[in-house]
Amino acid sequence: MEDIDRSPFVLENAPLKQDVTGNGFPDRYTIKEVGTDRALTCLETPNLQVFIKAGLTVTASAARKAPPGTIFLDGVAQTEPFLDHEKKIYNLDHHEGCVRTFTLATCEQALIMCVKGLDLRDREWKIFANEPDLDTILSIWLILNHQRINNREAIHRRSLFALVRLEGVIDALGLEMRELSGLPVDLLQKLMRVIDRLRMEELELKKSGEWPKTDFLDYTIRVLRKLDQFLIKLGELDDFKGVEELARIELTNNRIAVVVASDLGIYELEPHLSKLYGNRLGWVALRRGENDYTLRQMDLFMPVNLEDVYQRLNFMDPAVKGRMNVSRWGGSGDIGGSPRDRGTRLLPGEIVSACRDVIEKRSDIRHVKRFLTSAAFSMLIVIAAIATGQNWEPARWLGRKALGEVARSPILGFHTALLVFTLIMLGVVALRRPWQFGIMLPTGRDWWRLFPVAVICGFTGDMRIPGEIFFTADPVAAWTIALVLIPLSLELLFRSLVHGMMAQLASIQDCESRWFFSGPTIGSALLYAATIGFQMTMMSDNPIGILTNGILIKYIAVAAIFGMAAGMIRERSHSILPAWLFHAVAVATSLFAFGPGG
Repeated sequence: MEDIDRSPFVLENAPLKQDVTGNGFPDRYTIKEVGTDRALTCLETPNLQVFIKAGLTVTASAARKAPPGTIFLDGVAQTEPFLDHEKKIYNLDHHEGCVRTFTLATCEQALIMCVKGLDLRDREWKIFANEPDLDTILSIWLILNHQRINNREAIHRRSLFALVRLEGVIDALGLEMRELSGLPVDLLQKLMRVIDRLRMEELELKKSGEWPKTDFLDYTIRVLRKLDQFLIKLGELDDFKGVEELARIELTNNRIAVVVASDLGIYELEPHLSKLYGNRLGWVALRRGENDYTLRQMDLFMPVNLEDVYQRLNFMDPAVKGRMNVSRWGGSGDIGGSPRDRGTRLLPGEIVSACRDVIEKRSDIRHVKRFLTSAAFSMLIVIAAIATGQNWEPARWLGRKALGEVARSPILGFHTALLVFTLIMLGVVALRRPWQFGIMLPTGRDWWRLFPVAVICGFTGDMRIPGEIFFTADPVAAWTIALVLIPLSLELLFRSLVHGMMAQLASIQDCESRWFFSGPTIGSALLYAATIGFQMTMMSDNPIGILTNGILIKYIAVAAIFGMAAGMIRERSHSILPAWLFHAVAVATSLFAFGPGG
C-alpha cells in the first residue's frame, strides 16, 4: 500500500509530446514503419517490435512454425499456451487448449517469465496482439520493460505485482471475482481506481462505437505512458537517452551490427548501447544527419576491423563509386565515418549488410558458390552465342538473297550474340550498382603500368582476330570487328558481368590500394581462357584436330595471362573502358606484327 501511495500516478491530460509525457517522464515509445506494416517499439528495447492488428489469428500449426523470435499474445495463436525455448517461440494465452478458470491471464504469464529472468536482448523479437485490452497492454509493458522488472530500485514492484494480479483475475474470471486476488480492501479499491483510469478511454470509445476505428498502436502508446508514470520511480529515467534502431543484422559468434539514431555523440552513447545490447554489439553506425554516419567498432576482438568495412562500403556506396577523392568512407581501425563532403547514399539496411559481407567474405564456401554461379551465367551466354554463330543466317532472317562474306561469317554471329546476351544480363543485374560492374568513366592513372602486358600478348600472335578473308572482303568491317566488337563483347562478359558478380563478396583493388590478384580477377581470367578454348573447339571445322593440336594450349595460356592483366586494369581504373582499350591494343599489335593471316 505504501508503495502505491507514493506512486506519481497522474493519468488525466497527460501530454503526448515526444520529450516528456507528464511529471518529467520521457516518452520512450514510438511507432515506426516496418515494410508495409507499422510497429510499436520502445527506445530502450529497439529490438522488440509490437504489431497489433484487429482480428489477427494464426493456426496452431502456423504458430508452432513461426520464425524464431516470435511472441503471440492473448488469442492470436489458436492453440494452448506454450514456451518453445529452443525455437524462441512463445504463446502467452488463456483462451484455447486450456481450462480458462484454472489458467493465469496473459499479463500474469508475462510477469512470471520476466521475474524468472527473461532476457530478450539476444535477437530481434516480434510481438503480435489482436486487441489492446488492458490484459494485453500490461503484457506488452512487461515485455518491453523486462530488464527493469527485477530492479527494485527502478520500479514500484509491489504496485506492479498487485496491478497484474488484479487485472489477471478480472480478465480471466470476471469483475465479480476480483476478491480472489487476495488483496486488502483498501488496496483493492485503490487499484480499481487505477484500472478504471487506465480503461477510461477504451470504455468511452466502445460506448461511442469508435473502438473498431481506433488506431490501436496510438491507443496502446497512450496507456503505456500512463503505466510508466505509475510503475517507474521518479528520477529513474533522468538519464534516459532515446536510441532509435534503424537496422540490425546478425554477424558471427553471437555478434551483431546495428545502425542507430540519437542526439548523442558516439562516445556518450556507448554506455547506453552496452546496456541495450550487452556484449553482442560488434559494430555500430550512428546516424548524425540525413546522410552522415559515424562508424564505431565496439568489440575489439572482431575477426576483421573497420578498414575492411570501409573498403566494402566504398565499393557499395553510389556516393563514392571508388573515385579518387576525399568523398570516401574512412577513418581508423576502430572509428570512422561516411564521406564528409556529400554524405552517403546507402540506406541503414545496406550499411549493416556491408558489415555482414565483410565477415562472410572470409568463407571459402561463399566464394566457391559465387564463382560457380558466375561460371554458370557466363557459360549459358557463351553456349547461346555459339549456337547463334553456328546457325547464323542473316540473309534469310532479313529476307535478302545474299550478303557479304563478313556479314555471313559465324564469327560475326558469335560475337554479336555474345554482346547482345551480355548487355541483356547486365541490364538486369547491374541496374542498381553499375559501378560494381565497371560501368563508369576511368579514374586513377596507375593502370597504365600494365600497358606493356597488352603489347606483349599481342606480339604472341595468339589474340583472337578475324581471319584474312575478312580483311580481303571488307577491310573497314574487319578492322571494326577486330578492334571493337570482339574486344567489347569479351570484356563486357568477363571483366564487367562475371567480375562484377564475383566482386559482390570479395576484396578487390581500387585506384589507391596495394597491387594484388583478387578472387574476381583470377576467376574471370580462368573463365575467359576456358571460353577461348571452348569457342575455338566448338566453332572449328575439325574439333578433334584442335584438341590434339598444341596450339590450343598456347591460346588458352595467353588468354589467361591477358585476362589477369585486364582484370587488374578493370579494378584499378574502376571501369571496363580501359580493359576494352587494352584488348584492342593487343589485337592491333598482333595485326600489325603478323598481319591478318598471322
